[in-house]
Amino acid sequence: MVAPTAILDIGSNTVRLFLNEAAAGHIPEGPRFSTVVGLRRGAAPDGSLAAESLLRLDACLADFGERAADAGAHLGMAIGTSAVRDAPNRDAVALLVARHAGLPLTVISGAVEAELSFRGAAIAVDDTGPRLVVDVGGASTEMVQGSAAAIDGSVSLQLGAVRCTEEYLQGDPPTAGELDALHRRLSDEIGDAAVGIKARPPVIAVAGTATTLASIDLGAYSPERVHAHRLSRDRVRELTDRLAGLPLSRRERVPGLQPQRAPVIVAGAEIVVAILDAVGADALTVSERDLLDGAALLADRFATPIDRTMSAGSTEVASV
Repeated sequence: MVAPTAILDIGSNTVRLFLNEAAAGHIPEGPRFSTVVGLRRGAAPDGSLAAESLLRLDACLADFGERAADAGAHLGMAIGTSAVRDAPNRDAVALLVARHAGLPLTVISGAVEAELSFRGAAIAVDDTGPRLVVDVGGASTEMVQGSAAAIDGSVSLQLGAVRCTEEYLQGDPPTAGELDALHRRLSDEIGDAAVGIKARPPVIAVAGTATTLASIDLGAYSPERVHAHRLSRDRVRELTDRLAGLPLSRRERVPGLQPQRAPVIVAGAEIVVAILDAVGADALTVSERDLLDGAALLADRFATPIDRTMSAGSTEVASV
C-alpha cells in the first residue's frame, strides 16, 4: 500500500486536507477533510490576519496534523492561497503549519492557483475541447481558459466570498443598495477579465461556493451527487436571490448549506452569476475535483518530507 501524501490547502475561508493514496501518475484518490476557518475574516486593511483567525487555524491544523500522522503520511505539501498571499504576517501561518504538519508553507501566486484548479477540474472532463474553469474562493476568484492540450490564459481577481461580503454586504439581510454596489463592482471587473474568453465556453465551477450551490439545489450535500451536477444560469440567479433575501439566522438553516458558510454564500453566488453573465454561458457544471487534485498531480514539484520535529516555519513562493 502506498503511504499517502498529505496535501494542505490553506484557503481564505476553508482549510482542507487531502490524503492522496494514489501512486504517482494515477488519478488522485483518498479521504478529504474540510473546515471552514474563515482565515481572512476580520483581516486588517493591509491584509494582516486577525489573531482570532490564527487561533481557529491553529486548532484546525492541530487536528489535520494528527490525521496525517495517523494515516502514516511521509510526504506532504502545505499551500497558501489569496489570504496568505496578502498577509504581511504570513509567517505566523507558516509557524503553525510547521508546528502541526511538519511542513514548510508554500505561498502560491494567483496564476499557479489557477493552474492547479484547472488541472484538477480537468480530471472530471470527458471531452478534450475548450472549457472555462472557475474557482470562487474566499478572497480571490480564478478564471482559467483552456483545453486538454494546454491552458490558453488565466486571470486571478481580488474578488472572493469573504472579501466581497466584508466590503459590501453588511446588512442582515443585505440591502438593495449594498447588492447594487456589489453588482457594479463585479460587472466591471469580471467583464474586463472576460474580454478574451471565447464565446459561450462550457463552464466548470470548483470549490466551496459552487459545491454549496449544488448541494442547496439538491437539498443536501453528497459528493457523489454534487460532482457533475449541472446548474442553469437562471437557477443560480434564483438561488442567489433567495439566499440574499434571508436573514443570517434563516440562511443558516437552508438544507444543503453549511451554517459556517452562510455568512458569505450570497457574495460568492453573486460572483458566479456575474461570471456566467460576462461570458454568455447559460449553465455551469460543478466539479469536486479542484486545486487539491491539481496539487496531487504535481506532487513532484511541491511535496517535501514531513518533519514532525520542526519548530519554526518558512515561507516560499512557488511558481510553475
